[in-house]
Parts: sequence; C-alpha cells; structure tokens
Amino acid sequence: MRIVLIGQAAFGAEVLKRLLEKGEEVVAVYVPPDVPGAKGDPLKSLAAERGVGIRQPVRMRGPGVFKDFARLRPDLAVMAFVTDIVPQSILACPRLGTIQYHPSLLPRHRGG
Repeated sequence: MRIVLIGQAAFGAEVLKRLLEKGEEVVAVYVPPDVPGAKGDPLKSLAAERGVGIRQPVRMRGPGVFKDFARLRPDLAVMAFVTDIVPQSILACPRLGTIQYHPSLLPRHRGG
C-alpha cells in the first residue's frame, strides 16, 4: 500500500517509524519548511535517514501541492501532528482516504 505521511515533530517521526516497521511503503512525507536557526524536524530527519521522499511546501494549499501529491498515487494518507489546513482535494485524493492521528482525546484536548 502506497502511503503519504503529512506531519512533523517527534509524533510524526514515531508514526513513520511504526509504518516502516510494519513494512508499509511510505512514498513521501510532507513536513513544514525548515526554520533558519531552529532545531531540525525529527520526521524530516528520519525520512532522510530511511530514504523516504521529503516535500516541504510553504502551505498545503499552495500552488502545485495537489498536483505533486496526486502524482504520488497514494492509496492512503496519514496525518500526524499537522498544524496547516489541508485542502479537501488532498484529503480525498488517496484511494482509501486519509487517517488523522491525534495524541489526545478530541475535542477536549485539541490544539490552539
């Protein structure tokens, strides 16, 4: 199954690690752009270490992002610690849809 992971930070890295341990084919990760002077993103680092393609659009709604995403032909998208608004076109693109992981009970412990 072709999976695209959208996420960031240690939470996203842990999801990638588990998917790869299960033998899933993660074809790309989408992570936020690097911030000059900031610590590197653990998800991006793990993806690079494991040879998974890395995409860093400024915004998931940005020009060309959907076209690039669709070219990956994902069966499933997994979101893990996403702070950007992901358009419905991307959420609906994978053959099996999109799964959103959240580290706490919703809506009680939602972010900002």
